[in-house]
Amino acid sequence: MVDLKPIQPTEAIRAFEARKPELRGAYSYLDFWQDEHATMFTVAKSAGFDILNDISEAFERALKEGKTPQWFARNLQPVLQAKGWWGKKMVEDPDTGEMVPAQLGSARRLERIFDTNMRVSYAAGHWAAFEQNKRGRPFLRYVTMRDDHVRPQHARRHNLVLPVDHPYWNEWAPPCGWGCRCTLQSLSQRDIDRLIAEGENLFFEPPENTWRNFTNRRTGEITRVPDGIDPGWAYNPGRAGYEARVAQAFAEKIADAKPEFVAAGVEERIASSAFERFFVDPRGSMPVAAIAETFAPAIGADVRAAIIEADAMVRQRQRFPDLTIQDYRSLLSIGTDPTLILQDPERSFILQQVADGRWRYVALQVNPKTRIAFVTSFHYVREETVQRILKNEAVRILLDRRNR
Repeated sequence: MVDLKPIQPTEAIRAFEARKPELRGAYSYLDFWQDEHATMFTVAKSAGFDILNDISEAFERALKEGKTPQWFARNLQPVLQAKGWWGKKMVEDPDTGEMVPAQLGSARRLERIFDTNMRVSYAAGHWAAFEQNKRGRPFLRYVTMRDDHVRPQHARRHNLVLPVDHPYWNEWAPPCGWGCRCTLQSLSQRDIDRLIAEGENLFFEPPENTWRNFTNRRTGEITRVPDGIDPGWAYNPGRAGYEARVAQAFAEKIADAKPEFVAAGVEERIASSAFERFFVDPRGSMPVAAIAETFAPAIGADVRAAIIEADAMVRQRQRFPDLTIQDYRSLLSIGTDPTLILQDPERSFILQQVADGRWRYVALQVNPKTRIAFVTSFHYVREETVQRILKNEAVRILLDRRNR
């Protein structure tokens, strides 16, 4: 008798493994917003209970072994009951200190946790394939289950076909809400021609969005959400998971990689369409410079690369809106051709003189454990500003190449 074993969804597993190291307890799903979930594993009402590791390990096993939602719930129930995370209980709202009634564990809730994380993991796995194969299959088709449970706004998008890099997928990429069963299918031009010949009514212009305001009751922030997408889901879970995994893989590889490989990896990422998306809609993080071995000691650690995270990029775009994507791509040279490397009690600075007389000014926070420097500020300054910085008694000159 042949023992048939399910093939593991490799890319979906990798996407989940990128989230697993960051277990974050939460009171509400609103405590973390949209693509923040791509880099962490969290469960609402888990704060104060030692359960996240149990749930994440059970889910990882289910993902790898092809287990069902029922298996997931059945195996977790006794563990969670023993830890007091079961049924309805009074719990403390950490924002107000009030005791409020809350639904903790239940079979139905565990099945929903399973379904949500499974769909997000598979979406990230699918997006990895979309990126890898988009030269031969450059289009994506929105596909619903075509039954009575499909949301009307989702049904309107069935058979929508757009390029993989189309900005419409920044929001309308399944899953688009709790319990959403829609998916994306990659297509070649030959696939499109075949589907049309078979009678499929494909269309190539996306429906215009209508919007509603959503107020996050945890933060008070008001967000515009497209009708048909649940609050917190107006992003691309697949791409966010894929790019979080790429960022994690980059960070892991640079620790022991040869400098030339680090430089090649940074150059590839900064020239990619992913960097263009990051510039327009910052999510996750992006490398911007490889730091040459010659200059790393001056920064104060064996730093291999500089990256900019999404929150820093958002601040950058607000403070320095005139900086273009080419300005950010020019950061590639700061780690190989700095003019000055400075340090004050809080951070390091790289200044690089450019041909028009201006200076690139880059502030860095160094993490010696990961061999990564985080860009906290970047803009251009004039010569008089550089001279003023150099006269500051708190600033140390670690490298000076002005007279080379």
